[in-house]
Amino acid sequence: MIAAISGLLLWALSGAALIAAGWKKNRLLISSGLIVLLGSPWLLGLFSAPSLAMLGLAAGLLLKQKLRPLLAVWLLLSGLALYASALGFIAYDIYALGYAPQAILIWCAISLGIAWQQGHRALAYAWLAALALYPLGILESRNLWDAMLDPIAMLVGGVSLLRWLWAKRG
Repeated sequence: MIAAISGLLLWALSGAALIAAGWKKNRLLISSGLIVLLGSPWLLGLFSAPSLAMLGLAAGLLLKQKLRPLLAVWLLLSGLALYASALGFIAYDIYALGYAPQAILIWCAISLGIAWQQGHRALAYAWLAALALYPLGILESRNLWDAMLDPIAMLVGGVSLLRWLWAKRG
């Protein structure tokens, strides 16, 4: 029950952050945020709870914190490795390491360091919150990866990297 409420709250907060980030300036952010906010019960049923990384990325938009290339590459590569492993494209199951979170603490430390160094404090704080909330058992999943990374965060990293490369090209 608590996990379902926290998942619904994460979707709603992500939507609200998108709306606030685009307020009076960006109709795409506002409409995306409205869809996420109003559709949060369906999103929870369809995709499960978003990771706290997604909430950190949405809050970063609100706080005007840019996703710099190094952090975007880190999100993209981490997600590709994690989901390729979970889907069986890699022989070793990286996702299973999240059930014994001591094994991924090095990834967590590197991620926090990169986010902090790259100036994305919202993402760093979201990851710290995930690490603090995980042992309390109030997150939806018993796997730490689910709180730290999701496909949406990976895609945000990929799109951000593509936008940066496109801007460099032109």
